Amino acid sequence: MGNIILGVGNAARLFHSDTGEGKGTEDLISIVDPRAHVVSAFDFAVTRGDGIFEATTVWKGQPVSLENHLRRLSHSARLMDLPQPDIEAFAQAVHTLIEQYDGSEACPLLRLLISRGLDDATGIGRQDGGLPSIWMFVDAMGSLHETDPISMISLTRGYPSDIAGRAPWLLNGAKTLSYAVNQAIHRECDRRKVTDAVLTTEDGYVLECPNSSIVAQYGTHLVTPDPSIGILHGTTQRELFAYGRQEGGSFEYAKLPFERLLEADRLYMTHGGWVIPVGELDGRRYPVDPSSIESINAAIHAGRTHDEALGIGPKAE
Repeated sequence: MGNIILGVGNAARLFHSDTGEGKGTEDLISIVDPRAHVVSAFDFAVTRGDGIFEATTVWKGQPVSLENHLRRLSHSARLMDLPQPDIEAFAQAVHTLIEQYDGSEACPLLRLLISRGLDDATGIGRQDGGLPSIWMFVDAMGSLHETDPISMISLTRGYPSDIAGRAPWLLNGAKTLSYAVNQAIHRECDRRKVTDAVLTTEDGYVLECPNSSIVAQYGTHLVTPDPSIGILHGTTQRELFAYGRQEGGSFEYAKLPFERLLEADRLYMTHGGWVIPVGELDGRRYPVDPSSIESINAAIHAGRTHDEALGIGPKAE
């Protein structure tokens, strides 16, 4: 059907408010013109930025790390007091969407967007049944991933490392639609003429990047910040950990001081099904092995790390 496929989800089928027993998959999602106006001005996504999302790469018809993305979507829904998504139904809807894609690009972007639904503080919202709104799309025409080495700076997030435990209402660890701060960080990176940023706490610990995870390598040992500090649990980061273990290495989730991050032998930014090498952080240069990066991404996209990544997580999980 083209290079951009847009679907609108059926909330009554995609959330556990309806078991869907005895029903087929044909009404899980409706495919619409990607230029169609399918978002109401009265939706919480517009009025409040109140919702969650996930994004990954579709590699030759297969969404990378789909199960872990849907698990994280469910985790975000719990943190946001949203209904629980039916993971199996969402997976079926995603595959229905991807089946409509026939573009020549081998690795288009897949994005899932969920809002709380129509804003019940509006007259239109008060007349609605209160179900979430769901959109998903495959896009081969927008910005796609590259694996060239990137330059980074560190920026403070402005809060201490114990904030997630003391203030859970800040929703640290949920992948929300409220990305105004993240976009502001990217604009600051543009002003400083670097590619991206590593965010830190006021007491000197590493968090994450605005829309990705950070992984440090020491010899054959991989380290990433523990999600309990109030960050997303990276999906591609888990695939990288699986690859490292398959190659004879080890991995660790840790409360990672920024000074220790700077001492890494190599650094990687991971997101959306891609591992991207970091060539520079705060003026310090890091070696990059293009053949290794190619091998890592090839293994992830081929599904070699998929099953093992499903079982990787912090000990507390």
